Amino acid sequence: MNYNYVKTPALSIMVAGGCIFALVKRGNLLSVVMLDEERKAESEMASLNASQGLILGAEEDKLLLSIDDKLVLVEGGKQKTVLKSHRSRNFFWHATRAENMVFVQEYGEAPTGIFASEDLMNWRKLVVNTSLDKHSKHFHNITYDPYRKWLIATLGDGCLTRVVVSEDLGNSWKPLYRGPWQFVPAVPLQDKIVFGMDSGIAKGGLGIYYLGEDKWSFVFLKSLSHRRAQFASLKKFGDYYIGCLGYPTAIVVSRDLKHWHLLHLDNSHLEYNYFVDVEPWGEKIVAVTGKELLVFELKDVEKAFEERPFLTPHRAYLDRLRGLAFTIKRIRWMLKP
Repeated sequence: MNYNYVKTPALSIMVAGGCIFALVKRGNLLSVVMLDEERKAESEMASLNASQGLILGAEEDKLLLSIDDKLVLVEGGKQKTVLKSHRSRNFFWHATRAENMVFVQEYGEAPTGIFASEDLMNWRKLVVNTSLDKHSKHFHNITYDPYRKWLIATLGDGCLTRVVVSEDLGNSWKPLYRGPWQFVPAVPLQDKIVFGMDSGIAKGGLGIYYLGEDKWSFVFLKSLSHRRAQFASLKKFGDYYIGCLGYPTAIVVSRDLKHWHLLHLDNSHLEYNYFVDVEPWGEKIVAVTGKELLVFELKDVEKAFEERPFLTPHRAYLDRLRGLAFTIKRIRWMLKP
């Protein structure tokens, strides 16, 4: 069974030091509250006048927040804007830590950037999406791969360069995948990297890059009840994969990356939902949907496999044809003088 931990809409979560930090919406204000295992708000860490936001980092007495088009550092109860996006409608969607640095990724209209900082106060721009593929609209994600010591970034929309990596903490980049299939999340594992599709061409699916063979494979997924399934987040939890769908707003679980069973579904979101995410919390999973903050126990995950799969693999002949047409068209663009 899952529980709604807060009565107000929850936009973002982060687990740190055994506590849940939740960004909740209260009228015209956003508040960061710290929750304990008794499901009570221990304290309010910050309150901001804003319309949307995400928690990108939480440590000791510091919070790194994406607030509207700004990156805000909260330290010792004081708030400071430390970075602004290129455009007023853009926002900072994801962050990752590598060695002694933090990296954030901007999303929205081009150009969007990847930025780095050692102290969370001073930030430098590493790269913009259009320098990696001039046809790209924005970055989708930034992830650190501790096995290869790579930074992994995903890009969209309308471009062929979909995944790029950096072996030197963002100073230089090279493509890892060019093709029609578009991704948001990446999960680095010892022998492979799993990417969740966010595609307007395919109904849904995953891309899997096998390091030893330098080879890609793709799992195409379909839902019997929804026209597509687009991943917003993907996490490994023990023997399970926990997937968060931006459309439909759903949390799904799989053992084999092919059959995905439903943990939670909210059909009230009619478009892609950027705020769906999960975090491991000991032997539990804490999840956020932009409306609810939910907690699932291991028995909830195991029980989900008793039900019919929500997403199943299919041959995707039509999707593959669309992908081929997309690729041919973009190659012609690239060959134009």
